[in-house]
Amino acid sequence: MNKNNENNKINNNNNEYNNKINYKFEKEPNNLKYKYDITSTNSYYGCNDIFEVFISYKDNKEYIISKDINYNLNIFTLLDNKKIKSLYGHKNIINTVRYFINNKDYNEYLISADHNFIVIIWDISNNYNIKYQINTIYNKYIYSCLLVFPHNNNDDYIITSTNSNFSDNDKSATKIYSLNYGNFIKYINNTNNISINYLLSWYNKKNNKYYIIQLAYRKIIISNLLEDELYSELIYQPEDYHNSGFIYNKDNNDYLCSSSENGYINIWDLYNKNIFKVININNCCLEHIIQWNNKYIIVADYLNKCFKIINLENEIIEDIEKRHTESVICIKKIYHPKYGESLLSAAWDKTIKLWSIN
Repeated sequence: MNKNNENNKINNNNNEYNNKINYKFEKEPNNLKYKYDITSTNSYYGCNDIFEVFISYKDNKEYIISKDINYNLNIFTLLDNKKIKSLYGHKNIINTVRYFINNKDYNEYLISADHNFIVIIWDISNNYNIKYQINTIYNKYIYSCLLVFPHNNNDDYIITSTNSNFSDNDKSATKIYSLNYGNFIKYINNTNNISINYLLSWYNKKNNKYYIIQLAYRKIIISNLLEDELYSELIYQPEDYHNSGFIYNKDNNDYLCSSSENGYINIWDLYNKNIFKVININNCCLEHIIQWNNKYIIVADYLNKCFKIINLENEIIEDIEKRHTESVICIKKIYHPKYGESLLSAAWDKTIKLWSIN
């Protein structure tokens, strides 16, 4: 293959990938219908990211990753549910797995954490080989982890968070490591003796800085990625544990949407550092929350064994037919290669179910 053909192939792959990854979900999510069970998962432990689904830059195919009872991660094709690989490395219950792509070089990674306080970074671009294995040492469960790829910095970063214990001497629940070199860099201040349930990264366009958003008990802590700067502590009563969240942009403003155990969904204005909207769903325990589009959000309802669709314009809340027999704890949206706009849900009944509009 000559150089021009090679470059054309790369450009076509890039365009196809970007079209899929940036696809805008437009159909009404309350038309989602159960299709079939995708696979099973050992989902009695962990919350939020107990499985992952992604579109790979390598081949533009959709994949789903779920954990099994032998502490392995199994990777399946979403189209025909064929297992292509098992990842071995964890020795205890896997709590979380997340997918990230570095938009600077299009390298792809998985990051997973287990009950043995081990965090593993898997290099998808290098046949899913282990890039790093980190032992957090401090005998505390890893609740969440993520990768950050700042465009204004030569290094990339691994972030981990744990539950907290008032009797220990650990300096912080949130730690930063170098993705390029594997070494520990720093603790994030203001998170000692706090359980951090979920991590997000946020690029503040107004000051050209990167922040780590830490969802914790009764507050959300936003800290500078590398500087010792507390950007904000967001507090709104009567909140309980913040379990999950996502960031979205609307009208050139950035918002954080978070879910909590006592049924509250809170939307925060990140630039003004205040509450923008509060939605209360009575008699619910809310876990994983995702954005369907700018009109709808969807949240896993742990208590009622279902997921709920919330219209942000009129705050109407709808339940989709109940198919899970145990608590729903994780949901993901995906543009399915056959059915189009779709949703995946996982529950303590150990099943991952596919829901689609078409």
